[in-house]
Amino acid sequence: MLFLVYSPFSGSNIRDNLGLADYSYYFVMERFLPLLREFGEVEILEQPPCDEDVALRQQSGPCIYLSFTPPGKVAAITRCPAIPVFAWEYSTIPDEEFTCPQDNWARVLRESGRAITHSRYALDVVKAQLGEGYPIESIPAPIWDSYQGIREQRTSSPPRGLAGLNLDCTIIDSNDYQISNTSIRPRQDSAAANKRILSEQWGGEPLVYDFTGAEADLTLIGFNEAEPWGVWSRSGYPWVLFDCAIEGEIELSITVRGYMHNIGKRLRVEVGSVGADLLLSEKLQTHVFRMTIEHPTNVLSFDGLVERAVGAPDPRDIGMGLSRIEIRRPVAPAQETDSLDIDLSQDEVVSEGLYDREVLGRWTFAPAVSIQLPTPLAGDFTLTVEVFHIQHNHGCEVDICLGEQRQTVTLEDGRNFYELEFSGVTTTDYVSFNGLGFGPSGNEHDPRVLGLGLKGISLQRREPDGRERSAMAGLKSLDVWSAAGNFFKRLRSPRNILYTAIFNPKDGRKNWEDIITGFVYAFRDDPGATLLIKITYHDLGELYEDIFTYLIELHPFKCRLIFIHGYLSGEQYEQLLLHSHFIVNASRGEGQCLPLMEFMSSGVPAVAPDNTAMGEYINESNAFIVKSSPDITFWPHDPRQVLRTMWQRIDWGSLVTAYSESATVYRSKRGKYRAMSNAAVESQQRYCSMENARTRFRAVLDGLEQEGGH
Repeated sequence: MLFLVYSPFSGSNIRDNLGLADYSYYFVMERFLPLLREFGEVEILEQPPCDEDVALRQQSGPCIYLSFTPPGKVAAITRCPAIPVFAWEYSTIPDEEFTCPQDNWARVLRESGRAITHSRYALDVVKAQLGEGYPIESIPAPIWDSYQGIREQRTSSPPRGLAGLNLDCTIIDSNDYQISNTSIRPRQDSAAANKRILSEQWGGEPLVYDFTGAEADLTLIGFNEAEPWGVWSRSGYPWVLFDCAIEGEIELSITVRGYMHNIGKRLRVEVGSVGADLLLSEKLQTHVFRMTIEHPTNVLSFDGLVERAVGAPDPRDIGMGLSRIEIRRPVAPAQETDSLDIDLSQDEVVSEGLYDREVLGRWTFAPAVSIQLPTPLAGDFTLTVEVFHIQHNHGCEVDICLGEQRQTVTLEDGRNFYELEFSGVTTTDYVSFNGLGFGPSGNEHDPRVLGLGLKGISLQRREPDGRERSAMAGLKSLDVWSAAGNFFKRLRSPRNILYTAIFNPKDGRKNWEDIITGFVYAFRDDPGATLLIKITYHDLGELYEDIFTYLIELHPFKCRLIFIHGYLSGEQYEQLLLHSHFIVNASRGEGQCLPLMEFMSSGVPAVAPDNTAMGEYINESNAFIVKSSPDITFWPHDPRQVLRTMWQRIDWGSLVTAYSESATVYRSKRGKYRAMSNAAVESQQRYCSMENARTRFRAVLDGLEQEGGH
């Protein structure tokens, strides 16, 4: 006997298509292959067959075609039995045509003559519409036997939660972020940066992101929609998530502007843990910084904004405007800026609060003035300010800032030079003056208001003295020690308990809202509880905003939420099975639920409902049951979305209770936990063992033989 098998995806493309329609059929097909090989030869098809394909193969013997697809996508062949192998979790099957004849599954199933599904629930639904005599068999994917080794390891070595868990994938960990109810920002300590697993490494090619009306190929957090000129921020701490991890020497070019109250304010720009300061201007200005990124990072963040501009004409929360980001490898070797001289009577400068050049220099006309430096600098500097007229500023105390460092001077008549020393200046490209006075020019021919007459600015690098060097070395040592200590504590979270959930968030059945919110409400004050969510969807970028919104809306909480994304190898998936204390499901319906079956086959008790297919193996001996009740809905592939079927509404309160009770059992009643683990294994043996599948599949073949179907 030759079994021709087909699923819409294959081993060569499944990694990039997780979460797409029908992707799970590939994994079910893979689980059926060992069973089929016990009964004959197997050929995996890349395309659905036609009668000519079947006729060619029938020259060597009889064939049976098994289509691991929804019934409506089964190839229309007549030369051999064509059996749909499908999962179903709704209370009725489609029996109407809404886009094409194949939409009517009842008709398709009658024409195919028989079918295989994976639960008694789906079998009963089909028979209820097609008649008790319709030949359909329930054969869950035979996976139980594959987890014998995992069961033995969990018996000899109890699950350890996060301790020692090492996964090669993208990780979003709530512990890596500073969260409030209005913003979320990555923590920039080096320990967290080293631990956080990022996307692929940057290859050094220029990265250019233009936000002028088009979607840039990166994720913006805390920004509004793009406009023709760029994009406005909408939080006090907006940030950008690149699709690659940046490391080494870079040249960062960023084009930004301020809005309302943020004009003239200092903006902190951070790439990972490395920062620079700039001053926001009213118009778009480009700032260029050279940075050395020691720890790989894919985060560029902005700090220092006032997000709500009271009295602004735009009702949105707006802080800054972003038009363009460029990251490149520097062309020339790095050269420190040792001195800068700006002659305000001659040099072109980008400034705020200054009039145009005159013979003597430039007049200020506002209490706050900023001057952009021709090149960024960092370190210890002596700043000399030359003035040509005090005007209305005699006796004024003025703050002069070099980046985030500030010195205060008192302006005096007859004094033209003011010298200030700045130590430990972080990378910055501006000098600012705050607290300046201004008033009438005193000249009837000059209607302007005038403040301070600035002639020039000079900066000269200076070396720190021995005492300063010693203090800085001590601070550096303390910082390294502290970061390492924090990392160690995080790996030893108290009373560690790990809940794992695996699903596609884009699948409305999976109900990730309840899984996340229920967990946080059950463990809000419990730092030892962790929910790890394995996301089975190909594009994580589409989910960032949802994930970060949950973290913001649920704040404050001490428990831990970890989202992981990426295709896990078999060995790494086994780590999840070995480390997890509970597997979580809050689905509105399941056709069989491979992840739940895999974890329970490994001896992991569940937090799950007992609805649809899960009703065959979820019970009080192996799970903390989440209550549910019927709720009207539409067939998932019906574009009309007319109400023709039912799924299950989850009782959120019972989910919270199940979380709490499961933690109590694991932490305080280990004997009961071990009994539940054993019961999980036994229930899956009854449901999805190879012996069970072998018996049921033989019945399918016997039925075909009696009909003369091959």
